[in-house]
Amino acid sequence: MSITNLSTEILQKIYEYPEIHDMLHLAQASKKNYRSYLGRRMYLLEQAMHNSYSPLPSLYKLVIANEPEKNRKPMGTQMRKNLVLNRIIQANPMPKLTIEMIKKMAYYGKVAERWTEIYPQLRWRFGSNNRRLLHPHEKERLRRAIYHHWTYTTLFHDRTYMQYDPDPPPPTSRSDPRVRLLRTYSTLEHIQLSEFLAHVIQLVELDLCPSNFIVQEHYSQRLPARALAKIAWGDGMEHRRLVRDIMKLSPADLLYLVDNTTSKPERVDFLYAQGTHFRDAPSTLNHSIAAVSMERARERLEDPMFHSVAGNLLFPSLMPALIDSDVKDEDVMFGIVDVEGADMLKPFKVVYGSDASPTGELGKYCSGLAGSLWTGPDVAIVGADLDDDSDQMVDD
Repeated sequence: MSITNLSTEILQKIYEYPEIHDMLHLAQASKKNYRSYLGRRMYLLEQAMHNSYSPLPSLYKLVIANEPEKNRKPMGTQMRKNLVLNRIIQANPMPKLTIEMIKKMAYYGKVAERWTEIYPQLRWRFGSNNRRLLHPHEKERLRRAIYHHWTYTTLFHDRTYMQYDPDPPPPTSRSDPRVRLLRTYSTLEHIQLSEFLAHVIQLVELDLCPSNFIVQEHYSQRLPARALAKIAWGDGMEHRRLVRDIMKLSPADLLYLVDNTTSKPERVDFLYAQGTHFRDAPSTLNHSIAAVSMERARERLEDPMFHSVAGNLLFPSLMPALIDSDVKDEDVMFGIVDVEGADMLKPFKVVYGSDASPTGELGKYCSGLAGSLWTGPDVAIVGADLDDDSDQMVDD
């Protein structure tokens, strides 16, 4: 049957399945299609946004983090950041979207979607025989990690905060807003964020700003110093500081360097354009991940479940730097990409996929943890029937 002969109800049902660009193109195919679309416009737009850029709760919080500050009262940087953080934490996970909000969300979603195209090249850089496109639920995990990375960068890698507090959060900090934000993410979300971060670090070290040693390895004869300086970015501590500085860039800025620059001078110009505050003020995201992971490990010492799965709760960005190898599958059993043997760990996803602190306060996390300690085989029974996309519970 021709689509022109379908009823309005069937057309509206069809609109629920495509991504947003395909849905809009279908709506413009005829006047009848357009009238069917208008009949349920906001519902269909929200569904199409979910199909294209989910998870929407994490994306919505990223938009809030980038909204201009409305409070014009004079106040300290710490207080101002905590007010924005409170808005993010208290945001309705299923907000009523407007056209304006959808447009803003689409901008960030497009950047995240571009990363899903690049990511297989990063994930299987050396093991190219295993390279493949990401499955839809893997794309969703990656987009969530990108939204979390971007939210942190927006709040704590901007000029104001880096001038106020350029040092990493103390490992024992209870009220640092950077740590408080990360407490609102589950352990599985931390692992997936850490995995994305590890591959971005590798991207910077090997592709965007390679060290003298990396460049020299590509040539059979030693390059003259002047020729080396044109393409390499230094060695030792100097290069490590540079990489830590660059890791403050947002996913959009990093993507710009990947897609629009090909030479060292172009990238130098881009980095200088960030301002003097950008140099010698390292990224703190990795330190914040480490601080929260240590907190949770200390609180779970009495949990037998933790000891049985601790070897799988690894954070790639906290491990030795990847230079000439991919992340090992056994190190990212709870990572972005499905790996062999992960099905055996589904019961643990129930606990480690829902152990976030809603308020970001350590006390709230500890009190919630007390009621979730493993009691034995019941957890395995609960998790036995979970499907492959069971980590969707994180956002629900």
